[in-house]
Amino acid sequence: MKMQMKNIGYVLLTASLLNFTYSFAQDGDSTVNSSSTQPTTTEDPNAGSTVQPISLPPAAATASTVDTNNLKTEVQKLPWMQEITGKRQAMSYEPIREADVFWWKNVWRVIDLREKINLHFKWPKAPFIQVLLDAVQAGKCQVYSGMDDDFSAPIDPKEALSVAGGGVDSIYVTDPGTGIQTLQVINKEVNWNNVNKLRVKEVWFFNKQTSTMEVRIMGVCPLYDNYDPATGDFRGEVPVFWAYFPSLRQTLVNTEAFNPFPNGVRLNWDQVFAVRLFGSYIFKVDNVQDFRIKDYKSGIDVLYESEAKKQELFNFEHDLWEY
Repeated sequence: MKMQMKNIGYVLLTASLLNFTYSFAQDGDSTVNSSSTQPTTTEDPNAGSTVQPISLPPAAATASTVDTNNLKTEVQKLPWMQEITGKRQAMSYEPIREADVFWWKNVWRVIDLREKINLHFKWPKAPFIQVLLDAVQAGKCQVYSGMDDDFSAPIDPKEALSVAGGGVDSIYVTDPGTGIQTLQVINKEVNWNNVNKLRVKEVWFFNKQTSTMEVRIMGVCPLYDNYDPATGDFRGEVPVFWAYFPSLRQTLVNTEAFNPFPNGVRLNWDQVFAVRLFGSYIFKVDNVQDFRIKDYKSGIDVLYESEAKKQELFNFEHDLWEY
């Protein structure tokens, strides 16, 4: 019994010592932590006051800087690489033997860009008139006078564009202070939005080698709506220039056009003319007096005669076959 009491006393003494040691360790840690969080102060012997703690330098910025020199100015606009667009070569026409052509006729058409079927010619991203002007100014196609639809004498592109009122002009400008007039050279700007129609010259022929009626576009001519600058009255349509279409094809095949059908693949302008994706009406066909339709018809009869000429081309091929 005495031995058991003695053992219990040893256990209680040991537990008391362990509890005291644990409490002392916690008090020491809290004292160290509290002392480490308090700012260190120094005394100024001259002023007798406490000096504020010295501030540490700011930490380095964690945000990464962007190197503007390595930024790309051109980004990929589509999920795929455009390896074909802009690098096509215009396919040459199939050669035709003169002996195989036993019938042919020149046909002149007008494409009215205000019609719904022709709205893609005024696509804001790449209007056809801008594509045509860029090719003419860059010298990438042969240009002829607006009255030369036989393509007999090429002219300078600047001379061709001046027909629409552009180019360089000299005017006298009066100084409001001195009243003295001085001659100044100015560049006259042309509003090419006034081009609402295109003339197209075609050659229709029957190829007996293939027994088919075929057509080749020979030239394109923009018609500029001329207005009186003073009154704004409409003066008439001015044929600006004729662009020889075969020399223009290399530019058209590398220029994107709007596809009015589901956008599986973008069309180019050469394909638009090849598949005849436009609406038009005939205003002249080869005749002995070189008359246009409006020279011998008037009013609504001009449209009827145009449709009759279109039907003649269809009937000619149709009547060659026996059913």
